[in-house]
Amino acid sequence: MKSRLEPFIAAIVASMALCAVPSTVHARRAPPRPVIERVQPTSGAAGTQIQIVGRNLSSTRSVTIGGVPVAITSRSPYRWTGTIPAGVRSGYLVFESAMGPVRGPYFRVTAAAPAPLVRSVVPSVAAPGSEVTLSGQNFSPRVHDNTVLLAGRQVVVRSATPTALRVIVPTWAQTGPFTVRVAGSGEAMSPPLTVDVGTQITSFSPQRGEAGTVVTIDGTGFNRRRRANQVYFGSRRARVLRASATQLQVRVPTRVGDGPILVAVRRGGRATSAQPFIVQAAPRIDSIAPSSGPPGTVITIRGANFGADVRRVRVILGGQALRVRSVLPDRIEAIIVPGIRSGNLEVYVHDLRATSGSEVGVRSQLQVMSFRPRSGDVDTEIRVRGMGFSPRISENTVTIGGTAAAVVGASPNELRVRVAQGTPSGTIQVSVAGSGTATSREAFMTTTPPFIASFSPMSGGPGTEVTITGANFGTNPQLVRASMSGRSMEVRSVQNNRLVVVVPRGSTSSRITINVSTNGGTVTGREFSVEARRRIFALTPGRGPSGSRVTIQGEGFPQGAILVQFAGSSAVAARRLSPVELSVVVPSGATTGPVTVLLPGGRTMTSPEPFEVVDITAPPRNQPISIQSIRARCVRPGCEATIYGTGFSSSTRMNRVKFNGRPVRVLVATPTSLRVTLPNAVGTGVFEIDVRGGGEASSAPFVIR
Repeated sequence: MKSRLEPFIAAIVASMALCAVPSTVHARRAPPRPVIERVQPTSGAAGTQIQIVGRNLSSTRSVTIGGVPVAITSRSPYRWTGTIPAGVRSGYLVFESAMGPVRGPYFRVTAAAPAPLVRSVVPSVAAPGSEVTLSGQNFSPRVHDNTVLLAGRQVVVRSATPTALRVIVPTWAQTGPFTVRVAGSGEAMSPPLTVDVGTQITSFSPQRGEAGTVVTIDGTGFNRRRRANQVYFGSRRARVLRASATQLQVRVPTRVGDGPILVAVRRGGRATSAQPFIVQAAPRIDSIAPSSGPPGTVITIRGANFGADVRRVRVILGGQALRVRSVLPDRIEAIIVPGIRSGNLEVYVHDLRATSGSEVGVRSQLQVMSFRPRSGDVDTEIRVRGMGFSPRISENTVTIGGTAAAVVGASPNELRVRVAQGTPSGTIQVSVAGSGTATSREAFMTTTPPFIASFSPMSGGPGTEVTITGANFGTNPQLVRASMSGRSMEVRSVQNNRLVVVVPRGSTSSRITINVSTNGGTVTGREFSVEARRRIFALTPGRGPSGSRVTIQGEGFPQGAILVQFAGSSAVAARRLSPVELSVVVPSGATTGPVTVLLPGGRTMTSPEPFEVVDITAPPRNQPISIQSIRARCVRPGCEATIYGTGFSSSTRMNRVKFNGRPVRVLVATPTSLRVTLPNAVGTGVFEIDVRGGGEASSAPFVIR
């Protein structure tokens, strides 16, 4: 039973296996059929090239006409190029593909056109760039149907008729015949063309210039007759001045721009310069300053048309180049370098030249070596010898002791100068334009003595400023000395015709003596009267109890025994702090009233304001607390100072004093003054006083250093 079923089982398995394998025929996609849109041209003789335009051309295996294959010479996705074979008749183009044949447009095969014939080349001798005419027959009137070759390379066909072709001789042309091919007609050879050197521009100069500039053009192939040569700068025709076979001289026309030069020779060739002609006006020099100087001098050249490019400008002096520092259209700055000699200065902008027409001198380094005489009065002529001076008087500036001197003569090695009125003694300084400054080692001594015309005021006390007018005092305070009654006077200001001096302390009435170093001295015509001024300015404080200390401020306090008398009391001895300050203690029994100072010899001074004597008890409730002034012997920490004011307590413990928040020790207290010790609180601050039961007060800013 098992043996009978085995064949059937095997057949079923085999059929199932076949069903599991996909069909390769249905898996592959058939290529699309070609679609032909057009064929150009649709007629022509054997050998005609046709253009096939369509889609899916890649699926085409072959193209035939009348069963004869069409040779395909080029392929692209949408355009093929083919050639109609010989010996075929008119018919449809057939495109064979995997999906079968596709019939395309109908192509009409015409009889072959007669072959072209070239009889002549006119002219037979021509230069590259010129135009020649090929005369013959059977050419195509359509330019692109005519292919002209020279030495195997295609040349440009300018125009075409059935009997003439106009072509341009290329720059690479060689002597030989032309080959003319006409589409669908064959080809022909021409008589040989002899290639001449032709019209060429090898160079021209200058390469820059303005309208009216004469330009020389060198080259070949020019006509000896001027009018047979046409020269253009851009679109503007230039006038030809001279002509030869190798050179033309022309004048640049007006209203031209930068561009190449074109030369066209009648019945010859034409050529264009390789380099453009640059329209640029020639430079012009108007002035040079300074006209001379040593190496390192900056020469400023003013003029026009210099441009702005340092790289395009050269400045030549004595045949050698200066270093150009900066360039503007109307100014050039150039530096004289070592080794350059004097000479005419020239400026080159590109290859355009301008000359100064006057010499620029190169001098030695500026030096003042000596002078004679060594001293003199006004109008003395001094001969200053040295190096690097300018031969032009106006370019030399000379001062003596800071005062200008007139230059009356000049050469490169000597200056003659004249001493001016009011010139003090001092060194001689020479400045030369563009060369710097040089100073003599020794001073010229001006011997003009000073002169006093007047002084004011004519009397006063110590410290009085006296103005002395006159002449020849100079301008240097270090050279002026003033004195009276054997004491030196402070010189506060010095002018050549005016001095201000101060009457010294301890001086007596006498004449004032003025000495100016190197010039001599002089004295006033009359004495200055020294007056002993004695007066009291103020009492500090202006009120206080008995036992308080008062400072009397004024002037004229002499040395010796001085007494002070308060109203209602006997005189008491005062301590002289200085000629302008006395210190005294208010005696008991003193009452409110003026204070009198008793001087030796019976002289007296009375205070302008009365001193108010107050009770030493606690301040009245209505007495305000105030700080009027602060006096200190020094302003360092630890020094003693006195605070003057009102409303203080006579008890030190009742007065709490602070400086910038720091406690201040009170040594002595009265209702009008507190003597304190300055704390260690360096800086600017205020004193604050708090009187128990009385109130508070603050001082003006005070400085502890």
